[in-house]
Amino acid sequence: MKYLVAYYSRTGNNRFVAEKLAADLQADLAEIKPMINAFLLNIFGLTLGIKKIAKNVQDYEAVILCGPIWMGQLVAPLKKFIKKNQKMIKKLYFVTCCGGGEAEKDSQFGYEGVFKKVEYLTGSTFAGGTALSTSWLLSDQKEATPESVMEIKLNEHNFQGRIKEAYTQFVYALV
Repeated sequence: MKYLVAYYSRTGNNRFVAEKLAADLQADLAEIKPMINAFLLNIFGLTLGIKKIAKNVQDYEAVILCGPIWMGQLVAPLKKFIKKNQKMIKKLYFVTCCGGGEAEKDSQFGYEGVFKKVEYLTGSTFAGGTALSTSWLLSDQKEATPESVMEIKLNEHNFQGRIKEAYTQFVYALV
């Protein structure tokens, strides 16, 4: 299957995951860049648009959209990408590297609500969502606070254990 991995990343964690996905799936990679990268606007779902990516979405059998969840919201650049390309996307997967784990997944700030939002926006083309929680990388001695989770920067050295297992499961389901 011919995949496009399109991503938006502010801290680099979702870029790491997107680059890894593109390499493992031999997929093309495209960065989603807002016209103006204003953090607060993105949190509240406001954007002045996104720049055109160098790939034609309709040339792909599936798009893997990779990006963060902030405060339980689908960030503006991702939402804009979906709306802009909605009619050209044949199948869409959403992968997020986020701070919330399974205990919070159904809460106001959890990822399940965002997966439902993506499904609402894409309809029958939505093939599923996968969350990779950076909180899984914290040692048992370190409490998962917003600060401790935000400090984690994914790299080849720390991409292991549960987060790597969830990633590998997602990739194997696609190949």
